[in-house]
Amino acid sequence: MLSTQTLAVNALFQHDKYGLGEKTVDGSFMTACYITARTKSSTVTVSFNVTNPSIASITIRDATLRHVEMAISAFSVNEMSIDTMEHEGLRMSLSKDHVNHASLRIMDGKWEVSAVARLYPYHSQNNNNKRMDLTFKPTSASAVAPHGLIGQTFDGDNIAVDGAQDDYSGKTVVTKAMGEGAIEGVASDYAVNSPFSTNFKFSRFGANKADPRDVSKLVGAKRATSKLALAGAYNDEA
Repeated sequence: MLSTQTLAVNALFQHDKYGLGEKTVDGSFMTACYITARTKSSTVTVSFNVTNPSIASITIRDATLRHVEMAISAFSVNEMSIDTMEHEGLRMSLSKDHVNHASLRIMDGKWEVSAVARLYPYHSQNNNNKRMDLTFKPTSASAVAPHGLIGQTFDGDNIAVDGAQDDYSGKTVVTKAMGEGAIEGVASDYAVNSPFSTNFKFSRFGANKADPRDVSKLVGAKRATSKLALAGAYNDEA
């Protein structure tokens, strides 16, 4: 989803059939994220999933190997809570500001990442299943242009590119759009072979320099826009 010189964010997509009022959708949701951050003298990994969103699991690898957790009140409990942690300038928090929300925030001085576990739309129709939304916000400039399914949109050209979108007009919807036209390459170029892997075709992790994508090579509809301050991946009916 996001690949920078010192930060990588992967997401797990899971297939599901669910209801949207009178519609039935055969599609998928994000259900977990896996974050890798490189600090001054260590590598930190963080996992967060909708199965147990009251916990974020953290591993710190330096001269030693440490496993810790941030923990908040249970997802369905109507109680605000927050747990925080900082390591070598990497700030992490897990919080609950709503009975059906749990939010993980990661800030490394260059990016702010937010992962929110929340209920499906029409949740009572969908067994109160949970999905995850992700947002990304750059907080400082870098010589390494970011990449990833979402990260590549921060290319600094003030041009928005609209890729393929699914048609929700019918009673039965089968999703198939995978960013065609708005991303470099194809969706499979962004797949990784393990949750915390930083290796894929357009990876920027560990790079010293990388130019932004060439938007002129994208075939999606283009339109002028203001400087992009925030981008993310959300459910269509959020």
